[in-house]
Amino acid sequence: MQMKYIKKFIPILFILSLVLAACSTANESKESTTDSNKNPDATTEEKVVRLSAAGEIPGLDPTLADNDFSFNVINQVFEGLYRLDKNGEPQLALAAEEPEVTEDGKVLTFKLRDDALWSDGSPVTAYDFEYSWKKVVDPDTGAAYGPQLEEIVTNATEILVGEMSVDELGVEALDDKTLKVTLESPVPFFKELLTTATFMPQKQEFVEAQGDQYATDSEHTLFNGPFVLSDWTSTDLSWNYEKNDQYWDKEAVNVDRIEVNVVKDTETAVNLYLSGQLDRVELTSDNVQQFQGEDEFATTLTGAVTYLKMNQGKDGETTDLANLNIRKALNMVIDKQVIVDELLNDGSIVANANVPKGLAENPETGEDFRAENGNLTEYNPEKGIAHWEKGLDELGRTELEFELISSDSSASKQLAENLKYQMESNLPGLTINIRNLSPKASIAANVGQDYELIITGWGGDYQDPLTYLNLFITDSPGNHTGYSDSEYDKLVLGSKSDLTYHPEERWQALLKAERMLIEENAVLIPLYQKGVSYMQKDNINDFITYPVSSDNYKWIDIVE
Repeated sequence: MQMKYIKKFIPILFILSLVLAACSTANESKESTTDSNKNPDATTEEKVVRLSAAGEIPGLDPTLADNDFSFNVINQVFEGLYRLDKNGEPQLALAAEEPEVTEDGKVLTFKLRDDALWSDGSPVTAYDFEYSWKKVVDPDTGAAYGPQLEEIVTNATEILVGEMSVDELGVEALDDKTLKVTLESPVPFFKELLTTATFMPQKQEFVEAQGDQYATDSEHTLFNGPFVLSDWTSTDLSWNYEKNDQYWDKEAVNVDRIEVNVVKDTETAVNLYLSGQLDRVELTSDNVQQFQGEDEFATTLTGAVTYLKMNQGKDGETTDLANLNIRKALNMVIDKQVIVDELLNDGSIVANANVPKGLAENPETGEDFRAENGNLTEYNPEKGIAHWEKGLDELGRTELEFELISSDSSASKQLAENLKYQMESNLPGLTINIRNLSPKASIAANVGQDYELIITGWGGDYQDPLTYLNLFITDSPGNHTGYSDSEYDKLVLGSKSDLTYHPEERWQALLKAERMLIEENAVLIPLYQKGVSYMQKDNINDFITYPVSSDNYKWIDIVE
């Protein structure tokens, strides 16, 4: 799962907010409309929720999606065999019932719902799943999340590297409503995987008819989730989620429409919220103190970890960041407590490793993964300078200059400036040049490994350390750092296959892998585990967010 893999990149999508684009004039969350086909004096009340977004939608193809923003939208307009319920547990969605499972746990046979339909009224079939899964692992597709299937679905690993044909993937439509899936080994989190975008169906006939325009606008996208996107193009700074009348569980969808506008400036978003034009707004440190204690104020700790990625090189060419001492030096000279207390002040906590607090527990002792592995890096400028001087000596240099990419929101810019100040102040001879990009451009720089230092992160897809560690396997589409270690690969890949039969051994392998990633090799500079402080109108119910995985708008409601 290499993440291009998987999740989600958060080129700090949480802390950016964007330019107001066509926010509707202040109306109530319920709008009255006249039904001209009936009594012209009669009105029906529409339930409309208004939200802001971090930027335009980077892409909507479930196969090619490689960032949190796209995944979040996809989760509202597509659906797979399972969907997370309000408590974050996988519940049956397009699967009509739990699968038949062979005694060895490797073969699962799913029956699809008879009332599962695409937004054009055609049925969702098992062939749609077979097509989309095979498309994900096809090397010609270049899907970011192809490694999600690696060491999990039979033959996926060999297919991804071109050693076997796509037709040999362990997924087969036995008929329109029967899907057979063969696994390498039983996978404890497989149901959760099936809730993610990578495993959602696509209708082959429709996709191929659209060609390169597939999933670039409303006209060229077919939906099967609770909502459809109406009047959307890829460059839009506003879009609407409309209730999907073809959705099998449409009776559970409470609102008629969710209106989304891109709002880049946090102060603008807050003012829109206060004037009734937004129903929910995430806050930055400048706003938290203002609203703490208010009935509509709340804070939650997510499973998203923000970090600096360092480009060690690609295609056989190395950079100065391939030097371990330079990477360790940069790791040790950032006071993260200042960042979470003064810049963020939103419930975020310092991160000194990659796997977040509260994600998973030791299968034998119940101890939290983060607590058991502890801090794998530290704030220690004195040690940092020692590593810096050693690294400069090894490189034969007296000074170094790096470009730092951040998103272009006010909050992201502020974080980048703070990182620049701290690193330059503590490391003589270091120059950091900041380049602010739009979220879409920042994601492209990350995925294309067109950066030296970049603020990004990961939010995870399921409740297991693997969803964070899998990104940094050699040649993973989610790696983008130049890091490669055969022992690390063995530990992580074994945790997807052989070690699934031995939970405690698997746990120890994941602990060791994280220590290799951060403590030994300083591949990343962990910054913080993201907290979210927000204001939400009292009449908005069931806006479902999870520590990991995409938000879920299915059950949002407006109540009196």
